Amino acid sequence: MNVAGKLSALERAAAAWGEAMPDEVRELAAYVDRNTGAAAAKTIGYSGAVVSNMLNARYTGDHEAVFAKIRGALMGEVVVCPVLGEIGRHRCLSEQKMPFATSNAARARVYRACRTGCPHSRLKGA
Repeated sequence: MNVAGKLSALERAAAAWGEAMPDEVRELAAYVDRNTGAAAAKTIGYSGAVVSNMLNARYTGDHEAVFAKIRGALMGEVVVCPVLGEIGRHRCLSEQKMPFATSNAARARVYRACRTGCPHSRLKGA
């Protein structure tokens, strides 16, 4: 508990998840305790509601997608992009969502690489 008598994010997550708490949730909770939920949301590229629901074991969306962002942004996981070289997993996931841009040759190459069999792509039909 903190000074105001409130549970820390890590304590709340432990209560919600129990012994099954994934390492990614533990890392997210620790980040929230060191910073804020809003800062965590911005860092991993999700909303504050997603952060809160993940910590409280109530998130009904794609856990693996959120975990991948947490591993990249907070846990230092990297991948080797065929265009950009070594990048954080969270950046890889963000790049996959970017639109095609003819005005930027690198962006166009990344767009195509994400859709033509890159082993790190989460895009359907890639």
